[in-house]
Amino acid sequence: MKPKFLRPFALGTLPLLVSCLAGRPVIPSDAPAPEGKALGSFSIASQTLGDQTFAPVTCTAGDHQLFLGADLEAPGSPVVLRLVVDPLGDPAVRLFSPEAPFDKSVVFQRRDCSVFHFSLESTGWRINDFNDYRLTLQLECAKAGERLGGSASSTHCH
Repeated sequence: MKPKFLRPFALGTLPLLVSCLAGRPVIPSDAPAPEGKALGSFSIASQTLGDQTFAPVTCTAGDHQLFLGADLEAPGSPVVLRLVVDPLGDPAVRLFSPEAPFDKSVVFQRRDCSVFHFSLESTGWRINDFNDYRLTLQLECAKAGERLGGSASSTHCH
């Protein structure tokens, strides 16, 4: 016969033990798109960065670089598209070369765009101390010698 004081202890630890032994990571129900799938497409006509079509496949939260926003990238692409949400002013988009980020860079302020729609909302998840965001971005921007248009969306920017 078992002592009565062990029964509540054993029953209370069973769910904890089962969850530890399951060994399956917790994954958000709306998991990111498969690796390498384009999040959207942008047409770039630029004196600074050249003419090209940019199809980002990754979205990285700006938390990594200490800003509110996100970087859209494609491996091997000559450009990165950065959305920056400035708490003191309007949001902006910066296109830049990862090889020469200070020399080859174009910034579009909201006033340069006929369409500048974005949504950057927290998913409520934190991954390795960085917030995870849901992003949608639609742009039609132009200024002297520079043009950018297109859209992208990602369920997870982390």
